[in-house]
Amino acid sequence: MAAAEIANRASLIAWELMDNAHRHSHSGAPAQTLTLMLERSRYLLSITVTDAGPTPGCKRLSFPEQKSHGGGLGRVASLSFYWDWDGCAGLPVTVKARIELP
Repeated sequence: MAAAEIANRASLIAWELMDNAHRHSHSGAPAQTLTLMLERSRYLLSITVTDAGPTPGCKRLSFPEQKSHGGGLGRVASLSFYWDWDGCAGLPVTVKARIELP
């Protein structure tokens, strides 16, 4: 995979993860934040986003899931070789995707 393709995949994954955090967590509220982290090792590039936790007053707590319509985490799954999430109900959620490097 060429460097330009890796950069394109990484930016698309980062965009989808940040968009999900803004849409589905308290990160989308005014003055709230999220954390984006890129880590490179010899053979992997990891893209990680941690949100600000659920929106206050949210009656239904949900976790990241891949839907069949092809956007969001479905797109992350198609662009990465692996993705997962970590978190607990009512707390911030971290979603990580990995791209193999040549």
